[in-house]
Amino acid sequence: MTEENSNFEIVLPDGTIYKPKKADRETYSGVRGYDPDGKPKKMIFSTKNGCDRCGECCRRDTPIILKEDIVLLTKGIISERDLYTIREGEKIRSAIDGEMYYSSMELIKIKPIFGSFTCLFYDPAEGCTIYEQRPVVCRIYECWSQNISITGIETRRLTRADLFGRIDFLTEAIKKHEEKCSLHKFEDIICELKKDKQENIEKIAEMILYDSSLRDWLKEKLSLSDDVLPLLLGRSLFEIAPFYGLIIEKEGENFVTKVMQEEEE
Repeated sequence: MTEENSNFEIVLPDGTIYKPKKADRETYSGVRGYDPDGKPKKMIFSTKNGCDRCGECCRRDTPIILKEDIVLLTKGIISERDLYTIREGEKIRSAIDGEMYYSSMELIKIKPIFGSFTCLFYDPAEGCTIYEQRPVVCRIYECWSQNISITGIETRRLTRADLFGRIDFLTEAIKKHEEKCSLHKFEDIICELKKDKQENIEKIAEMILYDSSLRDWLKEKLSLSDDVLPLLLGRSLFEIAPFYGLIIEKEGENFVTKVMQEEEE
């Protein structure tokens, strides 16, 4: 190939054709995306057809635990300290688009690493630390294909009734908590507070006190650590209140509530 004879051509806006000379081609040859002759390199595509443990799904969200995963709990692969409950009607932030949604059903999930959506069992250097005995949802999720939905969640999901249904006093405690600390009721009262109906502050205080007192009672009664309570009763009202527009702070024996102002559109 001579200086005047090049297969690399550029059509200019006025229709004329520019063919770079050798010096020009040498300039292009050092640029990423061009071969030594100054011609653009062809893009190479590869098809992903299986899990290569890239960790993307582990960092995006934590898995739902199904009834089929109960063996992981009995074997001690996953413990009650690693799990938490999302209650029916709970407001949750999607790890996909960052928007807030209501959970249509109770779900038990693996906890995320604090301050993130990343699964508790994910290690940046090692990847999934329980990969060979990971939950069913992780096994059947195919990020490389269009098959990214999990069918039959409503009937397949593990619930607190499956775990604690035979323990009468725990079942009763969970039932009472759902009645006294209903998230639907919690949100309705906060909405009233935003309308300056201050008489609802007492109702909020009662819910917060019951939620907090029941957790303390269960810890004392069963000698439980704090990290088991999110599974038994879900996240505390302190944790989820900001999703509903309410900040709750504890000052000594007193609770201070602050209603977050919504931005005007």
